[in-house]
Amino acid sequence: MKNQFRAVAALVGVMASGAAFSNDMTVNPGTGAGTQGAGGVVEFSGEIVDASCNVTPASKDVKVDLGKWAKSYFTAPGDETTKTPFTISVDNCPDSVKTVAVLFDGQKDATDSTLLALTAGGATGVGIKLYNGDATTAQVDLGTVSASVPVTAGKADLPFFADYSATIAEVTVGPANGVANFLMVYN
Repeated sequence: MKNQFRAVAALVGVMASGAAFSNDMTVNPGTGAGTQGAGGVVEFSGEIVDASCNVTPASKDVKVDLGKWAKSYFTAPGDETTKTPFTISVDNCPDSVKTVAVLFDGQKDATDSTLLALTAGGATGVGIKLYNGDATTAQVDLGTVSASVPVTAGKADLPFFADYSATIAEVTVGPANGVANFLMVYN
C-alpha cells in the first residue's frame, strides 16, 4: 500500500512540475525583451540510419602540398596556380550506400567566399580553390556538397584538386597554409 501511495504521489508531482514548466514557457519576458508579436511553428524532421562508411586512415588527415609560387606569378584576381590532386577514400560501406560525396567547410576567404582562407599571419591576396575530379570546370565551393562518386564493392575514392587563386592583384609573401574540414555525405 505504501508503494502504491508513493507511486501516485510521484506521478502527481511529475504532472504538477510539468504544468509548472509549461506555464514557465508563457511567462512574459517584460519590456526589456522588446515588442512581442505573433510567431509561428518550427517543425524538425529527420531520420537516424545505419548508412555510413569508414573514412580510410590515410584520408582522415590529408596533407596537400600546393608548392612554392613567386609573388610575381599573380598579376590579377583569378590567377591560379597548377592544380594539385588529392583523394579521400572510404571503405566498409553498407549495401544501402550507393554514392558518396564530401562537404568541405572551413574559414572562407574574406574577398571570395567560395575559396578557403589562408591561415592568418602569412601570405595575403590568395585563397585555396577546391575542385571535383574534373579539375577544369567543377569548383567545389565551401559549404556545398561535391560531386557524388558511386560506391563499388563497399569502397569509393573521391578525387579532388586544389590550387591557389588570387583574390586581389597585390599578393604578399609568406606561408600560404589553410585548413578545410570535411563531412561525408552518403546516398
